[in-house]
Amino acid sequence: MSAMTIDTSIRERTRSCATGMRCPQCGESFALGASEAFCPQCSKCLDVIYDYELAAQRLREIPGSERPANIWRYEELLPIRDASAQSRVGQYSGFTPLTRAERLGAEVGLNNLYLKDDSMNRPTFSYKDRVVSMSVARLLELGKSELGCVSTGNVGHAVSSLAATAGVPAYVFYPNRLEPTKAKACRALGARVCQLDGNYDEANRECRALAAETGLEFANITLRPFYSEGAKTEAFEIVEQLGWESPAHIVMPAAGGTLSSRVHKGLRELETVGLAETSRTKLHIAQPEGCSPIAGAVMSGDAEITPMRPTTLAHSLAIGAPGDGNMVVDAIRSRGGGAATVSDEEIFAGIDLLGATEGILTEPAGGTTIASLTKLVDSGLLGPDDVVVVVITGNGLKTLEDHPAKPWPSMVACQVDAMRAALDELRDSAAAGVSA
Repeated sequence: MSAMTIDTSIRERTRSCATGMRCPQCGESFALGASEAFCPQCSKCLDVIYDYELAAQRLREIPGSERPANIWRYEELLPIRDASAQSRVGQYSGFTPLTRAERLGAEVGLNNLYLKDDSMNRPTFSYKDRVVSMSVARLLELGKSELGCVSTGNVGHAVSSLAATAGVPAYVFYPNRLEPTKAKACRALGARVCQLDGNYDEANRECRALAAETGLEFANITLRPFYSEGAKTEAFEIVEQLGWESPAHIVMPAAGGTLSSRVHKGLRELETVGLAETSRTKLHIAQPEGCSPIAGAVMSGDAEITPMRPTTLAHSLAIGAPGDGNMVVDAIRSRGGGAATVSDEEIFAGIDLLGATEGILTEPAGGTTIASLTKLVDSGLLGPDDVVVVVITGNGLKTLEDHPAKPWPSMVACQVDAMRAALDELRDSAAAGVSA
């Protein structure tokens, strides 16, 4: 469908100030309605561009306004122009809680620690609800009637749910180490699931070929320029929820690099339109040792990312050839940030620490971030009085099968004397700090 066709088919416009797309490497421009997702010359994912002067005029009303508390709150800086498409998805995605984490902060040595909790995002309790909402809205704007994705877990779950909301069939292609609970959820939501005998990077490559051959739109491939823009809303919300003050640091997990690279873009856009001064905010990423191509490049100072074959239980971070990896490295270096890597054992200890201090059950990606937070503090990259925001990207109820087995409590007689003795033992273990 041509740009002109899309323009004339839109009966009611949003306040989007998107004007087109551009290759981040060679600078070639494309119409917003172009069918390309990647630059034909450079193979880089296209980036949506905006009329920032117009956006600044329209965004003046945000502080104190009654705009919706969801991703569309910032529609001027989002690429969807068809109001009917926007109204069908994303109404309950975004504007997740930003909470002060005093107990966790005391454990790691930070006095001003906040958690951006996307484990409470809707409809599928992960950050991916933001980006997939944008893809589905774009699909509807194009008038297309089916949606696919390649996924390690959360993208598939979000695609299944949001496609069902939009009334289009979903096809989810999982690599060989799928997360069973998420795959079951996809099928319960009506999606068709195909498990592939290959890792994520292999599956992604073949799905790109499949999309070209069949014309099936993929949320995170053929619709990727729009998918990626959904991640910026994380930055917009953090700054607004801090009273339009950008934090000193934002710590995030990294897989393909979409979240951290677009948080960087979102911060720049907030400054461009005059809503906040964000240039001093440093970005930091967390990755598992078994799949750390981006963090490895940041920590070693390498100019290029070296792909690696994933060997980690943090399946949602197991992308060995990250598509936006170089953008992340550039963003971190330009902002003076850093990176950390952690073992699988440290990841699950991070899950337990977050749960025991703040009552939030996160998945291994969140455990990776919490474990890395401790290392970033110990390295001196985060100061004790700095305002630090940690992004928790997913809910741990979806990944409990990955947790290391713990001894199951022994059977106790259902009689008060036996129960009192058992309680005494439990109290002793709690006082000694022994893990439950």
